[in-house]
Amino acid sequence: MQQFVVSAVGPDHPGIVEQLTAHLHESGGNVLDSRMVNLRGQFAIMMLVEADDGSTARLHPSLAALAGSMGLRLLIADAATRPQAVSGIPFKLRTYSLDQPGIVHRMSELLRSRDVNIEELTTRQASAPFGGDPLFLMEMQVTIPAQVAIRQLRAELQALCDTLNCDLDFEPA
Repeated sequence: MQQFVVSAVGPDHPGIVEQLTAHLHESGGNVLDSRMVNLRGQFAIMMLVEADDGSTARLHPSLAALAGSMGLRLLIADAATRPQAVSGIPFKLRTYSLDQPGIVHRMSELLRSRDVNIEELTTRQASAPFGGDPLFLMEMQVTIPAQVAIRQLRAELQALCDTLNCDLDFEPA
C-alpha cells in the first residue's frame, strides 16, 4: 500500500467533495485523514489517501484530469507510510483578540524558538458580539518537547499575548 497527500484549491460549488471521493473510491483509493474548508468562496482540500501500487499509478494522472475538469489546482505528494511521531506532551493553545496583522507569525515564531511542533492550526475571523469589530480566534494543537519547561513556555506565551492584547488558553490536550 502507498500513501499520498492530495491538496486541491478552487472555486467552491456543490459536489466537489462527492466527485473527488467518488473518484478515489471507484479507483481503489481510501481517504485516511482530511481537512476541507470553504475560505470565502475558495474550497481547499487536503487528504491523506492510501491505495495499492496499481491503483496509485492510475490515480495520480486521473486525479489531475478530474481536478482540471472541476477547476481545481491540484498537488499530489508522496507520504511516508509510517509517520514519525514527534515526542513530547500534547497541548491545546487558543487565543482571542481584536484582529491585527502578525498574530500567527509571532505565536509560531515563539513556538519554533522552543522547538514546539505545531500539529494543527486553525484561525478564523468573526464579528465581536456588540461592537461588530473583527475578532481573531486561533486554535493550535502543539507538541511540547520534554526538555521545555511548560511553566516557562506558558509565561512566555502570556507575555506575548499581553503585547498583542489577546487572551490565552493553554492546557494539556
